[in-house]
Amino acid sequence: MKFNYRLAKSARRNPQEISDYWTTKVGPESAVRIVAEIFETIITLSEQPAAGVAAGQFGVGVRKLPAGKYLVYYRRFRTKGVEILHVFHGARDQRKAWKE
Repeated sequence: MKFNYRLAKSARRNPQEISDYWTTKVGPESAVRIVAEIFETIITLSEQPAAGVAAGQFGVGVRKLPAGKYLVYYRRFRTKGVEILHVFHGARDQRKAWKE
């Protein structure tokens, strides 16, 4: 099965940063579980791009979907699939996170 998603340049470091953070806080097993949950959500989005809700304040066509305590921001990519723009912890100030 082929999943149609790509990580935008802005999102490519997010999974590694998340993994590094949780590895130091709770250990590698938990970090792997958290990142896996995020990628399960990304795979779901690649199959069902309309699953999220609009987040137009961050750009035309931007949507978001929770992945555990994280929010996956994305937009439809071409005719099929999605482009992942960012993955941020839900407790962060989302507007500030986008600006960074």
